[in-house]
Amino acid sequence: MNEKIDFRIDVEAAKALIHWKSLFADEVADSASRLAADSGQPQQVTLSHYRQAAQIAIRSLSAAILDQEVSGDDQKAA
Repeated sequence: MNEKIDFRIDVEAAKALIHWKSLFADEVADSASRLAADSGQPQQVTLSHYRQAAQIAIRSLSAAILDQEVSGDDQKAA
């Protein structure tokens, strides 16, 4: 039951995924560091800080995906 399935990923799709992963990771790390600093312990970033930061970053990621989708649609129409 260990069949290998061949498939191809469009280059544009792969680039978008890489961009989104990077955007999300960078924002989570930056926000978690800010939350730690705001809590008075800038040297100690906790799992709680990362959870809070991830929740914020999800909203930003969703907005970035939608913005990129609109931009791509505009370029196709041109």
